[in-house]
Amino acid sequence: MITIPRPLTRLAEEPFRLFFPLGVLASVIGVMLWPAIFRGWIDYYPLEAHARWMVLGFGGSMVVGFLGTAGPRLLGTRPFFRWEFLIHLGLALAMMIALWFNRIAAADLLAGLWLLGVLASLLGRFLFARRDVPPPGLPLAVLGLGGAATAGFLFASGVSTSPGVHQFIRLLYFQGFLWLPILGVAPYLLPRFFGKRSPHSFDESLTIPAGWMRPFLESLAAGLLLLASFALEAWGHGRAGHVLRAGVVTLHLARSVPGLVARGKVNGLGLALRWVVPCAAGGWLLAAWFQPLRIGMLHLMFIGGAGLLMFAAATRVILGHNERHDRLASPLRWWHAMWAMILFTAATRLTSDFVPKVRVSHFIYAALLWVVIAGFWSWKLRRERKLPVHVEGVIQSRCPRKRKSLHRATPPAETPSRC
Repeated sequence: MITIPRPLTRLAEEPFRLFFPLGVLASVIGVMLWPAIFRGWIDYYPLEAHARWMVLGFGGSMVVGFLGTAGPRLLGTRPFFRWEFLIHLGLALAMMIALWFNRIAAADLLAGLWLLGVLASLLGRFLFARRDVPPPGLPLAVLGLGGAATAGFLFASGVSTSPGVHQFIRLLYFQGFLWLPILGVAPYLLPRFFGKRSPHSFDESLTIPAGWMRPFLESLAAGLLLLASFALEAWGHGRAGHVLRAGVVTLHLARSVPGLVARGKVNGLGLALRWVVPCAAGGWLLAAWFQPLRIGMLHLMFIGGAGLLMFAAATRVILGHNERHDRLASPLRWWHAMWAMILFTAATRLTSDFVPKVRVSHFIYAALLWVVIAGFWSWKLRRERKLPVHVEGVIQSRCPRKRKSLHRATPPAETPSRC
């Protein structure tokens, strides 16, 4: 009798355990293409490969890892079968291998197959096995997967299109794939970072519960307006498209995520999330007013907006699924260093386009900073999982001097009763 190893079963049930590390590795490869070209280690200009390593490799692995883990649970169905997980993983690895050899068309085809397969897994469960109505914003994540898969197939086919259609497809591929899932999932997930109840959370039900339609229509309107902003930019109204995109994302997240736009006290992880909207909107607005430099300006949105959000969401998923909710309630002071380094990386890349003399060095510094961020995050998360249980008001520092100062600042806790 053939037995399936337990680790494979666990990975199929919780795909984030492999896709999140894979995404971080892909991002490191993607940023290191710039030092590689400037040092002469590769013989091709890596603009197209870099964009795909970061959006499809890093962003795609984060999106698939999250949806592959949370999607079946939100639908009340069983997780991925082992064979499904292996197919999704195999296609993701094949896409990255194609990118490694700079085979862009092959990578686009494999990306389309990968995302279409994930989409089929989720839609199959929704149509034939669900026991719950999904959160109102989840259809936007499906739209993001479908749009990116379609764009991948079109780019791989080499079909000739008008400049407007080509630009629309490109925006759907590199921005829609990230921000449609974010707009759909953020209202369900992010309120937990601030101790708030999500307006997209409802009791389990096979029929649409009361109050579900309003957030669904709001999410749908946000998604359609995001697509409209792509159309504006693609057909010659770049400034209007960027401004509309900034307004849609800001308004939708501010309305649907309690605590995101506020001044209340939060831990390091919560404070990091409050930088997401200003960075995303700021990147699009800078791109609107500096159109010739828009690629550099958009890095503020990619790094400080989507990148920061994905690292934060991955932190919660990893700690939560490893039964370390206590650490999520702790100060998480190291996350202040995380968001500061991420914003500094975005600023380094952004300013390189304003000062041509330092352009190459800033590309290299930004790439190396991202590698430091990825390593620091991985190390701290590994350490967080091994730390003692966090108890509010209990001093846990190992530094004698710090313990003494904290003890003076902390009122003595009441002695628990033995009764």
